[in-house]
Amino acid sequence: MKTKRRTYRKHKVKINGNYIPVKNWMRQNQKLFTNINGVPTSEQIGKILMENGFKRSETDLEVLYN
Repeated sequence: MKTKRRTYRKHKVKINGNYIPVKNWMRQNQKLFTNINGVPTSEQIGKILMENGFKRSETDLEVLYN
């Protein structure tokens, strides 16, 4: 049985009214990721965002953190 793979969704964070990629947010807040070995995935970054008060909303095409 072949499962259908979900298309990649863009992960973005709303900062000062603009959306930036979660990877850019992670680079600006590296001190929050010292416990992760290697480069964090978008989902791992999202978990840290939610721990810091961001809310997650998602569609088929993107995941947004406000």
